[in-house]
Amino acid sequence: MHEHPPSAPDGQRAGADEEIDYALLSLNAQLCFALYSASRSMTAAYRPFLDEMNLTYPQYLVLLALWEHPGITMKELGEQVHLDYGTLSPLVQRLQSRGLVESVRSATDGRAVVLHATDASRVLQPGAQQMIHTVVDLVGIPMEDIETLRDRVKVLGERLDAAAAAARAR
Repeated sequence: MHEHPPSAPDGQRAGADEEIDYALLSLNAQLCFALYSASRSMTAAYRPFLDEMNLTYPQYLVLLALWEHPGITMKELGEQVHLDYGTLSPLVQRLQSRGLVESVRSATDGRAVVLHATDASRVLQPGAQQMIHTVVDLVGIPMEDIETLRDRVKVLGERLDAAAAAARAR
């Protein structure tokens, strides 16, 4: 049986018409917490492989995007990996200093920086592929189920982005 606090967080007693749904407010009932926990667990499962490649998880995401989309701008990369310029710029600079990413000014827009993964970064692709296969095998969930879950989470993310935009527009 769960004990419920006798008063609201500000010390005021909840009124008779303010029924609190404690089951809804349970930590384990929260989708956000389940996603957060799963994300942390995924990163932890990848960590030994990423350490071996001398990459952080955000650096790995940047390389994935650049392997898939060579010649994208910093702005496009930020949209791909969902990072703002202030976070992304030093991350890319660290990858450049390691020779994994190269950047050039765009021929069509001198303000834009175009990014490419280098041959040195492509040497990491077999390790990245092995990491994915190993972790998928260890969790024991069929790849089709993982792909379905991934696609549903992506739709959820898109809907949450739209909801956040609508809330900001209020």
